[in-house]
Amino acid sequence: MTESARATVAAIVEHWAVPGGAVLAVDKHRELFSYRFGHADVSAGIPVAAHHLFEIGSISKVFNAIAILQLARRGLIRLDDPISAVLEWLPEPLHADGITIERLLTHTAGLVASTEALPDELGQVAAFTGAVSSAAPGTFFHYSNLGFLLLGQAARQVSGQGLPELVREQILAPLQMNSTITCVTHDDYSSLARGYQSLRDDRPWTPGEALVQAPWLEVAGSDGNIAATVSDLAIFARMLLGRGTLGQTTILHPIEFDTMIGSTAPDGEDILPLPGVPPTETSRYGLGVNVERAGGHTVLSHGGGMVGYASFLLADLDDELAVCVVTNANGDSPIAEAVARSVAAELRSPGSVDTVGLTPQWWPEAVEQQGYVGEFVDESPDSAGLEGPRSIRVTVEERSRDRVRLALEWADEREPLQRTWTRGAVVRARSLAKYSLTYGDNSWRWGPRTFTRAGTPVPADPSGAELESFCGHYRSYSPWYTNFRVVSRRSQLFLIAPGGVEAPTDDSELIALGERTFRVGADPRLPERITFGPPVNGMSAWAIRDGCQYSRSFTD
Repeated sequence: MTESARATVAAIVEHWAVPGGAVLAVDKHRELFSYRFGHADVSAGIPVAAHHLFEIGSISKVFNAIAILQLARRGLIRLDDPISAVLEWLPEPLHADGITIERLLTHTAGLVASTEALPDELGQVAAFTGAVSSAAPGTFFHYSNLGFLLLGQAARQVSGQGLPELVREQILAPLQMNSTITCVTHDDYSSLARGYQSLRDDRPWTPGEALVQAPWLEVAGSDGNIAATVSDLAIFARMLLGRGTLGQTTILHPIEFDTMIGSTAPDGEDILPLPGVPPTETSRYGLGVNVERAGGHTVLSHGGGMVGYASFLLADLDDELAVCVVTNANGDSPIAEAVARSVAAELRSPGSVDTVGLTPQWWPEAVEQQGYVGEFVDESPDSAGLEGPRSIRVTVEERSRDRVRLALEWADEREPLQRTWTRGAVVRARSLAKYSLTYGDNSWRWGPRTFTRAGTPVPADPSGAELESFCGHYRSYSPWYTNFRVVSRRSQLFLIAPGGVEAPTDDSELIALGERTFRVGADPRLPERITFGPPVNGMSAWAIRDGCQYSRSFTD
């Protein structure tokens, strides 16, 4: 069983951007599977060891939510209180009565996903001037780091201590998680594995491309403040399997644990589909933790993405099996989730995971029936003036079991079409490296182009000449969301981010709300906004996305 799980991990990390990491599976009493791989420091040749810390990013939200529930037990905070009743100094957009403590915990308060323009928690909260969702409070799950920054400030207001201190005293010390730290400073640099990211942040990562060390950051925000060894994280996971109790130590009382996993949002985090892994039936976010139903079991999960680190925690309460994964892969990759879910499936049923199907070269055979294969042409009236080819051809090159290899042909070039976890497909050729290719509605999309199956009628597009001033490449100095491009595709603007921990994984439609202000995303409930500067020589020189300013880049 453990040998097949180890082979599963090795097969996944071999093909994706994972310098190193560790996997640990436990039940309520003991370790079931342990595996360390790769390097904590590639250039120095230092292998990952038991003592290495990894930033666990948003898995910290589970710890911090428990600390909030402990404050509620002490009568210092009420879950149905508006956050403005606790923090009277908040900027006006955050004063709505519907923005309650509980809704912040379940990501249903309607707040933007992130506000990383400033580095520290207090500044991000106090400087917020953005929009709030038009959806009725509590009805719309929209993951928000800002919400947990508010909870961090609320905890400090009512207790005199920040969440890092509360977590350290009320969770880590009782559980004897002695290696874990609740904020990361320069003093901790030598204890952490080095984080890594793609060399090229301005285009999708292609399997085999180089990695470089990620920027080193001090972090203490309540949306992702913890660094831990995989062994310490497994102690926390065993407490979750014990529904708040580990041995003789109770962190959450049974009624509090039931509240945490029973008070859920209408929806939850997306689940990564994987070959050989049983599908999840439902996913709803509870108080600081995602709550899934799979095979009749209740499964708690949370991912953690940081600049240079990707982690995942999975705890099946009915099977009493938890899997913890820490890596120094960049946090915009779901690789840790892929490893955690695949290992859990393999431990339950050895040989069930299709490790070959997890490689980027192979696609599920079903894509052929779904229309991915064939001739596709961009026949829009203005297509002649766009970058990229006007037609492409996708073919099946090889079949094996229920998998296929695909190839892409365009102009005089031909290359393997490799899938990605979340961004469709990529090819290594420089001429198409700027954007990933995504498939939907019988068409392939690449940057400004829409390739529709040959012979399909294409409706006439309205003129989009007035949109051209917004199109281009924009950059900021934020390491969380460094750059994006805006393209006009059949007279509709799209924001495309090649990567980034806080960047959207899909092309985001820009919906005009004013002369130069747009909603980011087609869903009218979304609160994210982008405003472009006035044109200079026919081009907007800058853009402000949810408070973070970007300038037009000299690169295209």
